[in-house]
Amino acid sequence: MTDTHDALYRAICAHPDEDTPRLAFADLIEEAGDPLRGRFIRTQVALARAPAYDPAWVRARQFEPDAATGWGMAHTLPKVPGGSSWHRFEFRRGFPWKVGVLSLGAFVAAGDAVFDAAPIQALDIDARDRPDLGALADWPHLARLHKLEFSVGWFGAGEIARLAGSEYATALTELGFEFDGIAPDGLTALAASPLFARLHGLELRSNAIPPALLIDSLAAAREPGSLSRLSLPFNRIGRADAEHLFALPLMREVQHLDVSDNPLGTEGVTALAESGVVRGLRTLNLSRTRPGVPGVKALVEAGGLAGLRLLDLSDNVLGPVAVKALAGCAGFRGLRVLNLANNLVGDAGATALAAGRALSGLLELDLRDADVSDEGATALAESPHLGNLLRLDLRARDGRELGPDARAALTARFGDHVSL
Repeated sequence: MTDTHDALYRAICAHPDEDTPRLAFADLIEEAGDPLRGRFIRTQVALARAPAYDPAWVRARQFEPDAATGWGMAHTLPKVPGGSSWHRFEFRRGFPWKVGVLSLGAFVAAGDAVFDAAPIQALDIDARDRPDLGALADWPHLARLHKLEFSVGWFGAGEIARLAGSEYATALTELGFEFDGIAPDGLTALAASPLFARLHGLELRSNAIPPALLIDSLAAAREPGSLSRLSLPFNRIGRADAEHLFALPLMREVQHLDVSDNPLGTEGVTALAESGVVRGLRTLNLSRTRPGVPGVKALVEAGGLAGLRLLDLSDNVLGPVAVKALAGCAGFRGLRVLNLANNLVGDAGATALAAGRALSGLLELDLRDADVSDEGATALAESPHLGNLLRLDLRARDGRELGPDARAALTARFGDHVSL
C-alpha cells in the first residue's frame, strides 16, 4: 500500500462511523487496479443507508448477492491480535465490522490493537470459557462497540446487570444471544435495565430458555423504549405463548419482527394479526410458522397494513387459497418484497398474484420451489400489475424447467431480473 492508502485506512479505523474515508479508499484502490473491491465498498456503503426492501437491496440480491455478506472479500481480512479471529466475520460498509472473540481475557488485554487492524464495532464472543463480563464492562474500549453477540455462557442477572450498567456501554444498540447465551434471570435483568431502553435491535435465537419463561423475562421491559428490530427465531413459541408475546409493551415500537421457525400455527398468527402489532411493522418474517389459510386470512383482514414493506411467508405449505387471499388484500399496496418460496402456490396461485392489483408496487417476488409451471409463469409474464418487479425468482431445486414459450415470455417481460 502507498502512504495515502495507509493514511486512509487508519482514518477509517479511527472514525468507523464516517463514510467519506471509505469512499475515498474505494476510489484509490480502484485506480490501483482493484475495481471489484472498490465497487464492493461503494455498494455496501449505499446499502447501509437503505432498508432491506429498498430497490438497491433488491438489485443487490439479484445481481450482487455477495454484497450483503462480504464472503468474497475474505482475502482482505487483516491479521488480528490474540484472543480474536475471523471465524465468524461480518462486513458492513465495505470493511470487516464484526470479529470473533475466542478468549475475552486475551482480547481485552490486547487493548486497542484490534481497532487499529480494522474498523471493528461488533464482537461475537465465544463464552465457553466462562469469561468475566465485569472485565468487559470495565474496558474503556467497550465504548467503541455497537453490537455484542453471545452464543453460550448462560449469563445470569448479576453478570448482565454489570454489563448493562457499564459507563462504557454508551454506544451499544444491538445485542444477540444464541443457544444458552443468557439465563432467564439474566434476560429479566437486561429487559429491566436502562441499556435495554436504548437498544435498537435484539436477537434471541434458538435459546435454551423455555418460551413462556423467555416471554415473561421480556415483560420486565415496562416501556417500549427504542427497540425497533426484534428477532426471535427458533424459540419454540407456540399458540399458547403468542398472545402474551404480542401484548408486551416492548412490541409497540417494533418495526422489524422475525418470529420465523416457531410453531405459531393458525392461532399464533391470528393473535399477531389481532394484537395491532402489525400496524407498526415494516418487515415481518413468518417463515416456517404454519399459519394455514385461516392465519393468512386473519393477517390480511387485520387492517393497518399500509406500512408493511416486506413479508416472508416461505416454507409454510401454503396453497392457492391462501395465495389468493394475499393477492386480493388491498392493504398490501405498500408491499415491496413478498417471499412465497417453498409453498404450494401452483399455477392457480401464480395467476392470482398476476391479477393482484394491490401488488403493483412489488419490487421482488420469490417463488422458488413454488410448483409454478408454464401456465402460471405465462400469467406472471403477462400481468398488467407486476411491471415494477426488479427480481422474480422461479427456480426449482428438483430440476423441473419451464417450457421454451414460458421462458421466452418471462425473459421478454423481465429480462435479467428473472431467475429461472
